[in-house]
Amino acid sequence: MQFELSTAPTDAAPITAAIHALDPHARVVLDAGRGRLEVLASASGEQILDALRGIGCVARPLEKEVHISGGSTCCGHCG
Repeated sequence: MQFELSTAPTDAAPITAAIHALDPHARVVLDAGRGRLEVLASASGEQILDALRGIGCVARPLEKEVHISGGSTCCGHCG
């Protein structure tokens, strides 16, 4: 699942902690420069959005997946 964040966070730790509280094995990739987040977890999108709201981070799901380096959409051909 990919999300667009209302503000570009400078520290991924609070986001990762909030999501790991839902799923300790979740994979979280943050593109802070673009304010985009990719989460691979057993939690639902709504649960993730609620967790993000709980730490003061407003987000919305992306309708179309985008490339986030290191995430599941990464093809490995960036140069």
